[in-house]
Amino acid sequence: MNVFPEGDGVFETIKTVDGVPQFLARHLERAIKSSRTLGLPIFSPEEVVELIRAEIERTGIFPFGRLRVTFPTDGRVFAIHEPSTPWSVPAKLMIFHDPIDEDSTLAGHKALPYKENLDLLAQARSAGFDDGIRLNSASLICESAVANVVMKVDGKWITPTLSSGCLPGITRAIAIEWFGINEKDLPGSALSAVQSMFLLSSLKNLQPVEFLDGRKLDMSDELLQVARAQTVQDLVD
Repeated sequence: MNVFPEGDGVFETIKTVDGVPQFLARHLERAIKSSRTLGLPIFSPEEVVELIRAEIERTGIFPFGRLRVTFPTDGRVFAIHEPSTPWSVPAKLMIFHDPIDEDSTLAGHKALPYKENLDLLAQARSAGFDDGIRLNSASLICESAVANVVMKVDGKWITPTLSSGCLPGITRAIAIEWFGINEKDLPGSALSAVQSMFLLSSLKNLQPVEFLDGRKLDMSDELLQVARAQTVQDLVD
């Protein structure tokens, strides 16, 4: 169904593989940090883990699943587990003209309401794309509507810094740790110099981008091996 709840709060979208939530500890740590920053009730990780176990037991085990855990402002916690289909083809991206306000209170948080992001995703798909690249108010490359990005520019792999307003993604952090990807802010004009690109998210892991605003990119072999694996070695914290 992939239906987002209404209201305010934070949420985490976690990939499950054969019923096992991937990088669960990292997701809960991020949710706690966001809750604390935004002044929301702080939940008990142990209780959330039990809630997740009960939800997976209720729904059954899927080869690939999407586990969405929501932490509303009233202190309650909800978990929904559904089957998920991994990406099968490279992505086609447009360039959005709706900048991210990197100084917003919600910038850098997986926060509700999520309508703006979903509206942008729908806009891209109605135009024949899978997603799009967003700049921030300073015209720096930030992220896509629903994912982080990593770009190869002048032979180097780069991802925007967190100060750009992008989400501190779990897969983004792992890619930086494992592959030595550099954090650097680039102007939107640098998109014309991007040689290769990947979308990074917990569900996508690393999805290669084939077209950026109609321009065909190189399908790099350096990270495709990881992307084709569908999971980043399926490690669980």
